[in-house]
Amino acid sequence: MISVGNSYAWNLLAVTVMGFQCFVAGTKVADARKKYNVDYPDMGSGRFAAKLSDKDWTEFNNIMRVHQNYIEALPFAMAVVLISGLFHPTQSALTALAYIVGRYVYANGYSSGGAEARLTGAKISMSALFINFLSSLIGIFNTLRSN
Repeated sequence: MISVGNSYAWNLLAVTVMGFQCFVAGTKVADARKKYNVDYPDMGSGRFAAKLSDKDWTEFNNIMRVHQNYIEALPFAMAVVLISGLFHPTQSALTALAYIVGRYVYANGYSSGGAEARLTGAKISMSALFINFLSSLIGIFNTLRSN
């Protein structure tokens, strides 16, 4: 039987912060749209973006990729925090904190220094994601074996 204790609230806080962090990345895209004059629905490769200089196009797309990459990873990241938190709430919440820090480093690096500058943050966040994924599997398998 799986029971949820009060410490699970840290996992809920972590996924809430992750969602907010993704939202903030979206506001940076909105700011970049205004700065570079790239209207909707252009995602960085349409008619509006085609009018940008190479430098401005790269800067806009770096900011866009930060947000898009977060959207791509967020469902899995939230799922493994919530699932692993059922079995190892403190470890899961601390690993989620590492993920959040990694995403912050990733976003700052990518938006200010390009694709190469995102690698440190990517390594931190992907390591944390993998740890919570393994923790989820271990918790699930241990629960199934105990039945």
